[in-house]
Amino acid sequence: MTPVADDASAAAIVESVVRLGHALGLVVVAEGVETADQLSTLRDLGCDLAQGYYLARPAPAPSILPILRRPAAPIQAREDLDLRLDLD
Repeated sequence: MTPVADDASAAAIVESVVRLGHALGLVVVAEGVETADQLSTLRDLGCDLAQGYYLARPAPAPSILPILRRPAAPIQAREDLDLRLDLD
């Protein structure tokens, strides 16, 4: 993901895409979130959901089934999410 937290042009593009998605009645999901700054900026720009390495590391399918069965949560601080995986 382009560093939207540091690039005004990238932030403007992301904000436009988020507004377009909302105008079309869509839920907007940001992919590839890798830092807390990116997540914070996306939240500030009105993005609904996010996924990426910052939120959860890749894992085997059986380990993530409990997470997939939970309702999607809106973007929030990583500390508020319970995405820990039991890989044992």
